[in-house]
Amino acid sequence: MVGNVAIALLATLLSSANARSPAEVLPGSEEPSWSGPDEVALDLLRPGPGGSRIFVQATLPDGEPGLFLVDTGAAISALSTETSERLGLAVDDEWGFVEGLGGRAPLNRAVVSSLVLGEATLRDVEFAVGVRGIPVFVGGMPLDGILGNNVWSLFVVEIDYPADTLVLHRPGTMRIPKRADPMFFDGSHVFAPINITTAADPPHTDRVVIQVDTGASGLMLAGAAGRRFEDDYTEGVEPIFGIGANELVPASQFLQITRHVPVAEVELGGQQVTSIDEARWVNFGGHSPIGPEGLKGLAGHELLQGHVVILDYAGGRIVLRRSRRKHRSIDGHQVLFDQDVARYGDDPSRYLYRARMHIFMGTPDESSDLLQALIDDPPPSMESDTLAEARVLLAGVHRVNGDLEAAWEALAPLGAGELVDQGEVVAAVNGLLLEDRGDEALALAEAAWEERPEEVVALVARADALFSVGRFQEADAALMDAARLVENPDANLLRRSRIALAQGDRYGAMASIRKLLALYPYEGLFLWFYAELIDPETDADTFRHDMTTAMDRLHPGDRPLDFLVAAHSTLGEQARALELMGEGIERDCTRAQSTPSENNCLAWYFALADTEHAEALRRIDEALAETGDRSDFLDTKAMVHLSREEYEEAHRAAVAAARLSPDDVYMLWQAERLGQLARREVAAEASGSP
Repeated sequence: MVGNVAIALLATLLSSANARSPAEVLPGSEEPSWSGPDEVALDLLRPGPGGSRIFVQATLPDGEPGLFLVDTGAAISALSTETSERLGLAVDDEWGFVEGLGGRAPLNRAVVSSLVLGEATLRDVEFAVGVRGIPVFVGGMPLDGILGNNVWSLFVVEIDYPADTLVLHRPGTMRIPKRADPMFFDGSHVFAPINITTAADPPHTDRVVIQVDTGASGLMLAGAAGRRFEDDYTEGVEPIFGIGANELVPASQFLQITRHVPVAEVELGGQQVTSIDEARWVNFGGHSPIGPEGLKGLAGHELLQGHVVILDYAGGRIVLRRSRRKHRSIDGHQVLFDQDVARYGDDPSRYLYRARMHIFMGTPDESSDLLQALIDDPPPSMESDTLAEARVLLAGVHRVNGDLEAAWEALAPLGAGELVDQGEVVAAVNGLLLEDRGDEALALAEAAWEERPEEVVALVARADALFSVGRFQEADAALMDAARLVENPDANLLRRSRIALAQGDRYGAMASIRKLLALYPYEGLFLWFYAELIDPETDADTFRHDMTTAMDRLHPGDRPLDFLVAAHSTLGEQARALELMGEGIERDCTRAQSTPSENNCLAWYFALADTEHAEALRRIDEALAETGDRSDFLDTKAMVHLSREEYEEAHRAAVAAARLSPDDVYMLWQAERLGQLARREVAAEASGSP
């Protein structure tokens, strides 16, 4: 299986509070001020080596270091609810609102008495509290919030991306290069001119003024700013997340119609930038507006990375130049881990925190050692929920390492309600089912439902257990109850399709998949399941229409080429499948970050196109030999064996993949359908049928 993990976009944070700009002096608060030397250098932390977003640590009034996103697109800084409560801040509820790419959300406001950035001490810093769309964790790192322009505008800000260094200069003390471009700070946001040269034939160059936003991705144009490039673009739908997004709303609600303009080069701050190949154009008319009123565009981190960026707020100048410092890539997880050890020593109460860091540092064995030590001898003051969390995390590490026996041992002491509370009950129930322990699975699911009847995961787990014993109507009713709780009638459609198929209602199963494809056209998985359900002799025309409609809604570069390969292969259109396979290998496999990932990608495409059978098996076996068992690689191996008509081997690989990811309904359905094919082959051989 080939997958992409997407990180949610952190984009513009605008605020309007009682018709005032958040940068203005507010009743009962003082204008932020700072004291310290003329130049303060800080380390920039990344979620991992080469991570795109940049973070900085700041000491909060309780003496604890906080982790904050560096966000020059934010008018006001933001603080998590957890951090605000820890600090005991007085919060003005619904003081105004924040508005970003994800929509509008209420603004709760607090003032932090002191914020220390290196040797610079800031006083009376205003924060929005509990803003929707800001994650609580970045990887395993707890995120305290973001620092916006009410902080950065106090300085001349120098961001050295290659050196992972942030330098804060007192205004008027830094020599700004003469080639600096003009910059405008309106008290909330930073605007700068940017020259864009399209990749059209012939190319077109024009100049627009947009926001410089270290918290945003890529290059975005909004409204009239994009019309200068309207002679060459593609149009399609894509999800747009960001500040203001409601995490409880289905992802399909964030689909927006956008245009993509091919870009050859941009110039910003006197520097040529070639690290970006397209601009996203939103709000071009006739559709629901994205982001705050007046949004003209965003120049995000892909344009800035690789350069030193100097923002002179007071002087109104911006410069991009080459770094002269030693290049570094600082892993924030390692930094936070080292700081925790230095501060607390060998304190078992810190083991869970450190275990999370180890997972994202790529050292899972050290993580499991810490978790096991914590479980074996927990501190007397440790709460039961914390210990349960440690057990679930340990089980996950063992599962990833392929040690399922150890995973079950870690989970064994947890009750059904605790598994629900930790979000582990679906994995536990299906893990038991995959080991042919159906009675235990059903008992666990029923207990979870009885103890937590209004929890969605308990209902989903119960549905899976009921499905396994053929109680299909009850399983469907449980899923409908889960949909009611999340107020989304389209929740769990893939599971509902699986139930319909098991009842012999193929067209009912297809109806659910068709709905999923309409809601999420970019999710090729649904296209593939749809293709697996059709009868090519009777359903091919309807399937082609639905497939064409879904793909036409997407930008060409967003189309799921791997699953399009599988769909055309299912239809018997092998020439088209091979053509798309070549495009997919060029787009996806050449960008793989490691040899095993490249081998997996190639084997996946070969299998879905039903070609290069021997080469596909060689490559996936090499990938697994180097990495050990991984659910995505094992899923590829299952498909390779299927393409070779080795049904029993395909089923074994699919079951192994599902055991490592027992909460993934895709993996469960794969194991189920390949098991059916394997049993049919055995029956055919026994009867002498071809």
